[in-house]
Amino acid sequence: MSRPSVPQLEAFFWTAELGSVQRAAEVLNVTQPTLSLRLKQIEATVRSPLLERHGRGVRVTRHGQAYLARAKIVLDAYNALVTQTDVPDIGGLMRIGVAEGFAVACMAAMVEDLQQDFPLLRPEWVIATSAGLEQSLAEGQLDLAILVDPLSLKGVRLSALGPQANGWAAPAALGKIEATPRSLAKYTIVTTPPQTAMYRATFAWFAEDKISPDKVCVCSSLNAALQLVAAGLGVGIFPAKAIDAYPQRSALQRLAPEPELRTGHVYLADRATADQARSSALLRTIERTCEKLQYFDRD
Repeated sequence: MSRPSVPQLEAFFWTAELGSVQRAAEVLNVTQPTLSLRLKQIEATVRSPLLERHGRGVRVTRHGQAYLARAKIVLDAYNALVTQTDVPDIGGLMRIGVAEGFAVACMAAMVEDLQQDFPLLRPEWVIATSAGLEQSLAEGQLDLAILVDPLSLKGVRLSALGPQANGWAAPAALGKIEATPRSLAKYTIVTTPPQTAMYRATFAWFAEDKISPDKVCVCSSLNAALQLVAAGLGVGIFPAKAIDAYPQRSALQRLAPEPELRTGHVYLADRATADQARSSALLRTIERTCEKLQYFDRD
């Protein structure tokens, strides 16, 4: 019985992902006739059409959808096997985005560890909200990003780093206050713009009690938002480690919310077409940084 090869599976996967034989050939660095031959060969092994013409490109057939899911499992396992034994010599310029809350707590240690492991690497750091970074990554403006609760945009590949505890921060000057949706709704809620993880977490928490806060202050910088809270201008949800790392920590208090806040999730993200061995090597270094700082330990 004829069995599909890894190059044939890759040809099918990328053609299905991109909807174009030509673009898939470019990604795999082969000629279009070579890629077309591989597609014919894999369809011959399954004895059923996997792709069909659609407009100027192609799309996956109903049978192809089921085959695509299984092919992805095989390719992921194959790539994981390769990356475990193939650690690339990483160097040169790399544009890396970091979600601001993660950067507040981890940036210095992460930069130090990456310099130690990859002395030839010249990272260019971009600190912003996860939503903005993910869009920049999808558009090719970044090579890599550390994201919190990403939107899973097309063309972005995600590798889990760990769970991120969130917490309500309030000015210490307020003294002890009750942290329920009804009681906090009367304060100014400081948060980042819509579509960001912080904004979504904030309004999901209030929505559990079907309550909307009276006043909202939207700030594009998480660090600046923390400054607003420390100055007594409102309350807000932030990564717990970012609250603890704030320089004027004594100006803030952590609240004990009821209901509890949902845990966020941190990912290393790259483009689906990026070198997976390189990304996996960087992931291992960042995992070591997080373990050293106990970033993912729940409070």
